[in-house]
Amino acid sequence: MEKNMKKKLLLLVGIIAIFSILFYYFTNKKKSDSHAPIVFNLGSDYNTLDPHLFTEMIAAQVDSTIYEGLLILDEKDNYTGGVAESFTETGNKMIFKIRDNAKWSDGSKITAKDFVFAFKRVLNPKTAAQFSEMLFPVKNAEKYYEGKVTEDELGIKSITDNILEIELEHPAPYFKYILTLPIAVPLKEEFYKSRENKYAVKLEDFLFNGPYKISSLKKEEILLEKNPYYWNADKIKISRIKYVVSKNFKTVDDLIKNKELDMSRVENYNLKQYKKNGTLDTFSNGRVWYLDFNLDNSYLKNRKIRQAISLVIDRDKYVKEIKKDGSVVAKSAISSIISGYNGNYRKNYPDTYYFKDGDVEKAKKLYEEGLKELGVEKINLRLLSGNSDPERLEIQFLQEELRVKLGLETEVTIVPFKERLTKTREGNYDIVLNTWSPKYDDSLSYLERWKKEDGKNEDIWSKRKYNLLVNEIASMGYAKERDRKINEAERILIDEAVISPLYFSVENHYRDSAIKGIIRRPITGIATFNYGYLKK
Repeated sequence: MEKNMKKKLLLLVGIIAIFSILFYYFTNKKKSDSHAPIVFNLGSDYNTLDPHLFTEMIAAQVDSTIYEGLLILDEKDNYTGGVAESFTETGNKMIFKIRDNAKWSDGSKITAKDFVFAFKRVLNPKTAAQFSEMLFPVKNAEKYYEGKVTEDELGIKSITDNILEIELEHPAPYFKYILTLPIAVPLKEEFYKSRENKYAVKLEDFLFNGPYKISSLKKEEILLEKNPYYWNADKIKISRIKYVVSKNFKTVDDLIKNKELDMSRVENYNLKQYKKNGTLDTFSNGRVWYLDFNLDNSYLKNRKIRQAISLVIDRDKYVKEIKKDGSVVAKSAISSIISGYNGNYRKNYPDTYYFKDGDVEKAKKLYEEGLKELGVEKINLRLLSGNSDPERLEIQFLQEELRVKLGLETEVTIVPFKERLTKTREGNYDIVLNTWSPKYDDSLSYLERWKKEDGKNEDIWSKRKYNLLVNEIASMGYAKERDRKINEAERILIDEAVISPLYFSVENHYRDSAIKGIIRRPITGIATFNYGYLKK
């Protein structure tokens, strides 16, 4: 009897051990199997994977893994060769030597002509590239875009198949950063012309030159595998990536818990646990969130009304009690992560004293003066916001701040992201909770956002002066005087309450602890897999 009991016990222990081993194997298989894909949640939809037509950084994340430009950023954020083996700068001229082993995913060689064709495509107004102005520092690029010069006068030339020359219109210290972005990747003319409007739509209409290529393309799932023709393919350790789209961040936490996601942006539902587990990547991305005033609204044309709305908001309470994700109070438009003369622009021009945060007394005084100037006793305004959980909480907080402290009644409209963009472009709002992210490491990436040379609202704020300043800044190299003019332009936006800055956001990303060597680009938020590997 005792022997039988011992046998049964040993058998039970053995079964438990086997199941434990199997459970461990299957739940940790991904960590030890270099062929299992890294599952990366993009968080929202992209409009297109055509690198020259990207409109949001979600697409730029995917594009950065399947395409590559002349330059890339290394592990320490230094510029190094991508498709270009080397480059030299003499005055406003840059000479790039294309790598002999730089190839397209069909095995054909990448040449200097591929870059010339790509730049001309971006600068063709018929292409309708949203960020075509990023290439305007190239000599005659803007004139070419406007149809004032021929392509022979454009400052990008193929000297030989391996040598590319780019001449700039004026000093543009940030242009090397632009050369690392999708807008500046090459395009093979023959391949494109055989498809044109079909380019980068279906899988057979892609041609890759980055470290990865798409092997399966579905609406909300993109499977990548290592590109064997990539010039540095031997150094790429992560063999497969799967991009998925899960927009509900409460659901994202469940997917992470179930080991269905390896990497994803996360909201503040479970940050403490991720931080405790060592699976949280947190970084400032330079994105400014702000109230955007519709200056066509008769009430908001009054500067004192706009200033009162901006001053009354308790930003410290906003980031600590509403955001709770590490966001930083913003009293300016330009983030502290942006470079400038001798390093950091914000260090030379701190925004601490731009205005007193949550100054209710001054706000009430300005509001009453504004109402008197308008000849009314009260006003009503419409607040527009996106429909994510954080935005819902934020717009409700802002509505209460205005109601309780100013007596300003507002009607809140909450809509999906794309509808918010549409309503904003159409001017169908009074005040919108808006956001802007820099696309390259320079203050211009912010200032250009509010430069509109359309002749509108010039009597409402110093728009003409602002536009002239931004144009002047664009033609200057790094210098003390350039930073001074940047600050002058920025102060116009803040002092005249063209916008009301609220906070600079941070990004919190979950990353499975077995995934190492992923490099984050704070300016764009792009995750680079070139140096990544799986811990054995």
